Amino acid sequence: MPDIDHVGEKIKKLRKEMKISAKELAAKSDISSSMLSLLENGSTQGSVETLRKIAKVLNTTIASLFSDEREPPSNNTHESFFVVRKRDRKKISFPDPLYKCELLVPDLQGDVEILLVELAPHRITDELLPHTRGGEECDVVTKGVIEVQVGDTHYTLYEGDTIRFNPAIPHKIENRSDEEASYISVITPPSF
Repeated sequence: MPDIDHVGEKIKKLRKEMKISAKELAAKSDISSSMLSLLENGSTQGSVETLRKIAKVLNTTIASLFSDEREPPSNNTHESFFVVRKRDRKKISFPDPLYKCELLVPDLQGDVEILLVELAPHRITDELLPHTRGGEECDVVTKGVIEVQVGDTHYTLYEGDTIRFNPAIPHKIENRSDEEASYISVITPPSF
C-alpha cells in the first residue's frame, strides 16, 4: 500500500493534470488550503471524507489515490495478482483508531472492493457520508453487533446478518456495544 507521501504526490499530480490550482481544488473540495498543502506534502493522511471530497473533484476514486499501479506479469500467473494470503492483507490506514480495514482482494484495480472492517467498542460517528459513486454495497456481520444508518433509516445487524444498499445514499456504520465488531464489506464499483 502506498504511504502518505505517495497519496499526496498523486493528488498533486492529478490536480496539475487537470490544470487547477491548489486553492481551487481546496475550495471545490470544501477543505482549507492549508489542509490540502499538508496532504500534498505528505504531512498528514487526512480523513476518509476529506480524501473522498478531493477524489470527487479530481474525477477519480480513493482507490486510485492509494493504488500502486503495478502491471500484472505478461503470463498472468503470479500468485499475488490473484490470491491474498491472510498474512499479506493490505491495511488501509485511517486517522480513526477505532476503525480498521484490511483489503481482501489483491488491489483496488478491479470491479469490486472487498474489505474486512473491524470496529472497536463504542466506535460512534456523527458523519453520515455517501461514497463518491453509486453502485451497491453489501455488508455481512462476522462478529458482534453493528448499527447501520442509511438515509434516515436505522438497522441493527447481528453476526450473520447482511445489508445491501446504494452507497451513494448517505450512510454510517457504528459499533455502539461494549464488544469488538467486524464485518465484510463488498462494494462495486470500488469506492476507496
